[in-house]
Amino acid sequence: MRSVLKYIRSRNIVNFLVIFYVVGLTGMIFPFTRELFKHLIPFALLMSTFLLFIFHEDYSNRFWIAAISIFLITYFVEVIGVNTGVLFGDYLYGNTLGLKLFNTPLIIGINWIMLIYCTLFIAGRFVKDKYFMAIVAAAAMVVYDFVLEPSAIYFGMWSWVNGAVPLQNYIAWFFLAFIMNLIAIHFGLVSSKNKVASPLFFIQLLFFIVLDLWIFAEKIWGGDWFA
Repeated sequence: MRSVLKYIRSRNIVNFLVIFYVVGLTGMIFPFTRELFKHLIPFALLMSTFLLFIFHEDYSNRFWIAAISIFLITYFVEVIGVNTGVLFGDYLYGNTLGLKLFNTPLIIGINWIMLIYCTLFIAGRFVKDKYFMAIVAAAAMVVYDFVLEPSAIYFGMWSWVNGAVPLQNYIAWFFLAFIMNLIAIHFGLVSSKNKVASPLFFIQLLFFIVLDLWIFAEKIWGGDWFA
């Protein structure tokens, strides 16, 4: 693993992620490549998580307990949420995120792990108290979800039955993220020296901000600019 890590560092992984997401952004905007790039979203999430974990330092049993627990808990909470409408509100997953089980894409659990890791890493740079750290990271998750929602809806990742995103969704995201953060902190999921965690989060955040601005501009001026 260390030899692989040394190789990836020499290729400058952060620059690769920037280029990768810029290409993805371009592919999502142009209509003639949009469908292809939409179906590549699960691959992009898997690749991002893989690169994140390559830079993790301690693959202890506690790390795997945390990662597997977060995957299973968040996935089945999403299963309950999408099939009942009780937790997050009434929503449905589209086909953009790939293979589904119980009406929920399997990639969702992976995405939760990645976001928990990244937001906790960032929060840990500013605060040390575990409860405050969990709160800050959960708040960052809510900000991320708020930015993500317009693009996710537009590109068919999921849709809300009543159209608008309910406040209930953000409240549920915060509390679920807070609990997962405490699990991650307790078991030591996050490496304090991971060089990919912070850049990955902000690259993704900027990716969705730009997409949101494009969607907003398109709605104002009408039509698909590149159709």
